[in-house]
Amino acid sequence: MHTVLIVDDEPIVREGLAYIIEWEKEGFKIVGDARNGREGMEKILELQPDLVLTDVRMPVLDGIGMVEEAKDRGLNKEFLILSGYSDFSYAKEAIRLGVSSYLLKPIDEDELIEELRKISQRILEKEKQKQTLAFYEKYSHSSKIKEYLLSGQLNDELVSLLSYDYYQLIGCDYENGKVNRRSISEVFKNLLIGEGFLFNHGTTFFALVVNQTNREVRKVAVKLSEELSQLDQNLYLIVSSGIDQYEQLPILYQEVRRLKKKRYLYPDLKLLSEQTIAEKKEQKNNQADGFDKADWKEQLLWAIKNDEKDKIYSYLQAIGYYYKQNDWMERDIKADLAALFNYYCDEMEETVALPLKEREKRYIISIILSEQSLNQTFIFLNEIFIDFSRFFDTAYDNRDIVTEMKDYTRKNYHQNLTLQELGKELNYSHSYLGKKFRLQENMSYRTYLDLIRIEEAKRLLKENQFLVYEIAERVGYTNSDYFYKKFKKIVGKSPRSFQKDLREGND
Repeated sequence: MHTVLIVDDEPIVREGLAYIIEWEKEGFKIVGDARNGREGMEKILELQPDLVLTDVRMPVLDGIGMVEEAKDRGLNKEFLILSGYSDFSYAKEAIRLGVSSYLLKPIDEDELIEELRKISQRILEKEKQKQTLAFYEKYSHSSKIKEYLLSGQLNDELVSLLSYDYYQLIGCDYENGKVNRRSISEVFKNLLIGEGFLFNHGTTFFALVVNQTNREVRKVAVKLSEELSQLDQNLYLIVSSGIDQYEQLPILYQEVRRLKKKRYLYPDLKLLSEQTIAEKKEQKNNQADGFDKADWKEQLLWAIKNDEKDKIYSYLQAIGYYYKQNDWMERDIKADLAALFNYYCDEMEETVALPLKEREKRYIISIILSEQSLNQTFIFLNEIFIDFSRFFDTAYDNRDIVTEMKDYTRKNYHQNLTLQELGKELNYSHSYLGKKFRLQENMSYRTYLDLIRIEEAKRLLKENQFLVYEIAERVGYTNSDYFYKKFKKIVGKSPRSFQKDLREGND
């Protein structure tokens, strides 16, 4: 809604203008009036209206004088001159001052509405230009501040920009997210209050928040986190501590970088800060009481050798607690866990014939080194160590597990067969079976199952005793369309084309 100030020395005119049209219907609201140009100037400064309707001839200061003073003060307002005098000199003077709207009294309602609509459009264009200029000015400032944060090089221009009492840095890492930088930027713009600067570096979007308390920034960060989680659950925020000296801004950036590296240890924290990490550290782990790393390694090995599967994960959580309490870095944790895996492999080699080839060991280590969080690494290692435990149980049973998988599949391909079902049947974790099969056969188990089913389907098609959908069901496909697609992908032709070629002796 655009605001309007009416300036006229005649009360009846001021009152009449207020009721001559439906102002709000046209997008305007009258916020005040004045009796002369001097009073009008005071009201302009006080109310900052978008539009001033003013008479020309008034006591103390006339309308033209008021417009000229407003222009001299740099007040970029819209003025609509109202005059009972058709003297061209007034119109010429108004034009000289940049006033493009001039109406003669008595005011015609339709003419006023038409003029207001033109003025409304000009106001909107001014606001758009102002926003555009503000954006580019802000962008330019943000770019300079970003350079300072990264380089630590301060200059006089930056000093003039950074005249604030308090600074805090918020970062949003979107490296593993599914949304783009622009979407994140919009969330920041909509929720950040007060002054601040937005910029991007690498896969992190930053907001330098100024002149707000730590509590206010924390509230904003919580709201930001909630909004960003609706966009993508993988997004999270990093919040620095607060400072009151701009010379320390590069320290805030380094703090955010350091906190980002803690994400591996605290993947469940949507808001990563020194405070939230400290709160996490206060949570006790009973398994870690009196923790001794060397002793722990042997306890975990004992649990593996003695089929204490329920204790394996709790021991892993205990080492995780130890890593967090002692502020281990991600790269050091991964190296430590890779060394732990190799140690257990060596221990097993001395006791049982470990059915892991060197390339399988390298594959497992590559998983340890590439996991995005400690929790996921522990879930993976838990499965591996449970499988190790099983190997101890069957030390003298030289089972060829992939051969067993293939034998079971050939006998049961017509059932709803999955790796989960196969794992239950063979007493192995489904993830281990999947990895084991892929490593040995250079294909996924699902691909092998499809090959067996399609081979049997070809045999049944040759017999020509069943319809295509019946054959699909007999070989384990509940959806005949899916069977059709699989058959065509593997054989290179549809089931009907395959039968036709058989009849014509082309196959």
